[in-house]
Amino acid sequence: MNILYAYPAEKGQGVEAEILGILRDRFGNAVQTAREERDAERGDSTDVFVTVEMNDRHGEAVIDCLRAHPAVIDAAQESFGERV
Repeated sequence: MNILYAYPAEKGQGVEAEILGILRDRFGNAVQTAREERDAERGDSTDVFVTVEMNDRHGEAVIDCLRAHPAVIDAAQESFGERV
């Protein structure tokens, strides 16, 4: 299962390492498979979109964990669609 999350670029790439560590500690195997920077929907900033491959059995628990992280804007399975 692929999980996508977004965070403001100004937070720095340390966010990605921290989140990957949290996911591995709580849910086991987690692999970051993609990273993309995009202009933010609002303002003159940039957001970073990261894709992490996880075991399917954790689903909503992974998304809830990501959404609870203070740097994360949002998280979703596979894609955000029109939400972000």
